[in-house]
Amino acid sequence: MPPAPRRMLVTVAHPDDETFGMGSTIAHYAASGVEVHVACATRGEAGEIAPGSDATVETLGEVREAELRAAAEVLGAHRVHLLGFRDSGMIPAEQNGDPNVFINAPEADVIAALTRLIRDVRPLVVVTMPPDGGTGHPDHIRICQLTTKAFKLAAHPGYIEPGGIVHAPAKLYYKEYPQAFIEAVATVRPEMMEHLRQSGIDKFGVDDDAISAEIDVSDVLATRMKANACHVSQGSPFDMLPPEMVPEVLGTDYFTRAIPSWNGGEKERDLFAGL
Repeated sequence: MPPAPRRMLVTVAHPDDETFGMGSTIAHYAASGVEVHVACATRGEAGEIAPGSDATVETLGEVREAELRAAAEVLGAHRVHLLGFRDSGMIPAEQNGDPNVFINAPEADVIAALTRLIRDVRPLVVVTMPPDGGTGHPDHIRICQLTTKAFKLAAHPGYIEPGGIVHAPAKLYYKEYPQAFIEAVATVRPEMMEHLRQSGIDKFGVDDDAISAEIDVSDVLATRMKANACHVSQGSPFDMLPPEMVPEVLGTDYFTRAIPSWNGGEKERDLFAGL
């Protein structure tokens, strides 16, 4: 792959995570000339089917993959990479006995797949889901954990292919929502948080002082909302937002920087700052 000035890899668990969680980030950086790659661990076969969708239990994986690719095109992503694991559903990891689902896939297999992808794509910046998964979904949590491990191992010359090509990305970020943001949305639209409460999450978002980067993505809100509409089988959680609230709620994306660790100070306004 020829070198590019700036390249980003975004890793998510299911189709729609790339849009509902990362859509503005992808669109913002793609519009600024960054080559953005999206890696999705599963095809979302275990998701709930939204009213109005023609998907069935048997076709949901195929439908959601098509929605992912359509949304990624709208967002301007360079390429979608499917890792090929099976959606685990919202069953707690310790209760899910299906050996074929993502949370039960051998850790070494997942890390190897992610490491090879990092070495192939050669991103400067990697962005993944937060350590608590955002919604508590076990697949969200696992993609964060194993992306973090692969980020480190991709630079290790002895891992997988001794003496082969290695790559050391410069930064790893977790896409987050600060506590104050969550509280503001919950005050205006408490029903948006109900599905999270039902999943047993006691605290939404991270403490505001943990946020290391705030990115103005107000330039791509229309693109993000168009991509949201691609996910008919799932329905957008933002559909219930009044149009006048969209800029306030979705105009800024928030991140914690995992590598190199952030020790406070002035927040970054660009994930490529200093590179």
